[in-house]
This record gives sequence, structure tokens and C-alpha cells, in this order.
Amino acid sequence: MPAPSRILVPVDLSDGSQALIDYAIQLARPFNAALEIIHAWEPPQYVAPDLLVAAPGWNSQSLEQVAVDAATKALNELAAKIQSPPVPLKHRVVVGEATSTILRVAEEGKHDLIIMGTHGRRGLPRLLLGSVAQKIVARAHCPVLTLHLYEAAK
Repeated sequence: MPAPSRILVPVDLSDGSQALIDYAIQLARPFNAALEIIHAWEPPQYVAPDLLVAAPGWNSQSLEQVAVDAATKALNELAAKIQSPPVPLKHRVVVGEATSTILRVAEEGKHDLIIMGTHGRRGLPRLLLGSVAQKIVARAHCPVLTLHLYEAAK
């Protein structure tokens, strides 16, 4: 198996995301692999994403635009913490259901490794929420490295 040259790092913007990014950079460095960090924002199923959000003195924006702007700001803050990245690095927010969006980005970007976090939910929460990481591992066209985010954040 060849060394990775393009690594996709999906993040959920939780507390463990910075540790996940730091780990991916350390793994990419010896191979000079390019990193792409993405956050997949999933529109809510119970509210139309084009619903307008407004407050006094504020221009009306769609719910999707407000959410994507907030996610972009949070992702930019994560990326700003990386001082002089030792590998090529880019980041962006994509809109869509997490699993299918991550798989699509990985295939379109010809990524040869996905590094992502898992929360380690068990029982009813896992049954109700599903596991994005589990679905990615099962369906990805390339190897997937999962890290338990609570362990990585320590």
C-alpha cells in the first residue's frame, strides 16, 4: 500500500477537533501529505434551510447561511491555531448529510486516507443517532483511521 498523499480530516467542531487535526498533521508530516479539513453541516430535517432568521438591526439571512457562517467561523478559528502548517493544508465547510458528504468529498478529492474522530456512543444514543464513523469505515473507498475524540482531547 502506498504512503498517503492526500488526507481528508472531517471534524464536527467539538472539543476534540483540535486534537484530531494536530494528530493528522503529525501523521501527514513524514509523507508531506496534503490535508483537507472539512466540516459537513447537515440541514435540519424539521426546519426548511431557507427559513429566514432575523433580529432587530440585523439583515435577514437563511438558516442555512447563518449556520454555515457560524461553522466557517469556528473552522477558521481551529485552522488559525495551526502555526505555519508543516504540510499543505486547506479547510472548508460543506453542506449535506455527514456520511454521504464526507464520502463524496473523499472520492472527488482523490483522498487516500480519512482520519476522523468517534465519540464512542453506545446503546440507545448510538442506535438513535447512528455512527457517522462506522458508516464511513464501511463504505469508504480508502483506509479510514478513527480516533476516540475524548481520549485524543486529553
